[in-house]
Amino acid sequence: MYRLREDTKSDCHVLEFTKRHDGRQTRADALRDRNHLTRSLRLSHAVFAIACCVLYIWVNSNIQPRFIIRVDTDPSIYELTRVVREQQQMIDYLSKHPKIVFRCPDDEPTIKYPKQATDDLTSIVLDTTDGCGDTPADAVMIVHTAADHFDRRGRFRRTYSNFTNTSPYRIKVVFLIGQVESAELSLKLERENMEFGDTVLGVFLDTYHNLTLKAVMGYRWLNTTCKDVKMVIKMDDDVFLDVRKFFNTYWNKLSNSVKTNSIHCQVWEHAVVGRTGKWKVERGLFPNSSYPFPYCAGFFAIVTPDLIKQMYSYGKKIDFFWIDDVFLYGMVPAAIRGVHFNQVGRKKRLITDSYMDYSSCVKKRGHEGCPFWAVLTDGRDQFDAEYSSLFQPKRLVPLNNTETKNSSKVVKDQPKPVMHGVIHIDNKKP
Repeated sequence: MYRLREDTKSDCHVLEFTKRHDGRQTRADALRDRNHLTRSLRLSHAVFAIACCVLYIWVNSNIQPRFIIRVDTDPSIYELTRVVREQQQMIDYLSKHPKIVFRCPDDEPTIKYPKQATDDLTSIVLDTTDGCGDTPADAVMIVHTAADHFDRRGRFRRTYSNFTNTSPYRIKVVFLIGQVESAELSLKLERENMEFGDTVLGVFLDTYHNLTLKAVMGYRWLNTTCKDVKMVIKMDDDVFLDVRKFFNTYWNKLSNSVKTNSIHCQVWEHAVVGRTGKWKVERGLFPNSSYPFPYCAGFFAIVTPDLIKQMYSYGKKIDFFWIDDVFLYGMVPAAIRGVHFNQVGRKKRLITDSYMDYSSCVKKRGHEGCPFWAVLTDGRDQFDAEYSSLFQPKRLVPLNNTETKNSSKVVKDQPKPVMHGVIHIDNKKP
């Protein structure tokens, strides 16, 4: 404001501009002061917020979260909400319709499987040269084997295709194989088929995830080639079977009621579905935490002949599942309905997938006293050891010879257990 000020030196009045000192401000001054105060408060709040964030990060820098959720993408909250809502609707629907199986969208398999094991996927490229055999067999043995397992197939031919080792029972051995990408290996397979005539080669690739196609192809071959078969023995190429003990101590003693519409194997019930490792099954393929049906451990199974046609028919009709044990010896019998499972493994102790248990039993009780007649081996040394113990004793003499000469004296031997028409004489010194 303007006011007159008296100059004492010159006795004059001077007009000057000055602020009012009566405690009042102009409107512009008040507005300017208020804006300055607002900016100061905002700056203080920002500094305080930054300080709080830094303090929070510093305090929690060494604390690990209890759960870590990893996603391949960065979905928005709206997408996550939609997925959760859809899955909840599926769960609500499943609770009202328990027989419906739904696929989870967040856990689909990385491998694209066929919808069904149709005939075009199980076509046979190379077949056996003698069909189901020129001589009627007591059992047809279908063997799952890898394409390059020539040594294992040789062991099976020496053991089970040799009537001397199985008499009076005759076994027809057939090996199931898939296609290979190597031209050299493919040529070897063709030569093997020409030489032995006991291999069946499918149109599919010989891979682990195609074992179901191989299994369905086996029953397709049985259905079209071996219609008068008495029994089907499904084995892997690393299983050792004492044929005589199997027939004499088990099969011949069964009643006719369990020789029809039946599967004899090591039965698994309420088995947990694997989510990791070799047997990983994505929830998109099978959402249940356990299998709701019994199924067989696939290394050994006996199938009665009346089931062959149905096993093939349902095997190519129901939805595909890549684990052949679960599919062909669990899902397919469940679809057929009324199939009886006979336990021969686990507590029954007639077959075992533990070679340690088998060898321990034989060591304590001997081959005749041990109840096992089939065991899963390594396919090499363990298989050869069992073959040698049964079919290649150290010394063989006729049944009526009970004397053996020593360099110093003649020893009268005690009668030895008879094994396959011969007597086993130990070479130990008396």
